[in-house]
Amino acid sequence: MIPTRRSFPTVRRLAACLVAAGLAACSSRPSETEPPAAATHGASAADLAAIGRIHQEYVAAHNASDADRLMALWTDDAVLMPMDEPAIVGRQAIKEHYEEFFDQNPSEITLEPVETRVAGDWAFERIQVTVTLPGGKQENRHADVKYLWILQRQADGSWKIARAIYNLDGNIDDEEGVSA
Repeated sequence: MIPTRRSFPTVRRLAACLVAAGLAACSSRPSETEPPAAATHGASAADLAAIGRIHQEYVAAHNASDADRLMALWTDDAVLMPMDEPAIVGRQAIKEHYEEFFDQNPSEITLEPVETRVAGDWAFERIQVTVTLPGGKQENRHADVKYLWILQRQADGSWKIARAIYNLDGNIDDEEGVSA
């Protein structure tokens, strides 16, 4: 269509609506001075308690180098996306990944949830994990790892890890780093 003088009012109205919508969207954004979103947005006390049990069991299983125990926390169709590696699909493949890691890197972890958001039967969690590897004759080595977990509520009301991705924060004590 070739614009004519008659179509300009329509175009101007459309442009005005788009500008107004854009301004409204910009004005509803939180300013940098507002506090961040609540760390447990949408999560009930029961959800937080159940997810907290996953944290405790995850740390205990990892620190015991127990891949079987760790896999009880994952869904059958889980996906793990390790740093600089292809995605690992399925509980058995993830178990093999952890068994290899435990064989090569006996380690202990601590886990600190940074943010938990629950939306229906899904929870999204940002987690900070510190991995400590024994140093033998040297001091222990440490790596800080950022995780994003997507958890799925199960039919019995429990939660399991359905998806996970992680990467290092970059403050690795040694040059090779750690991934688990």
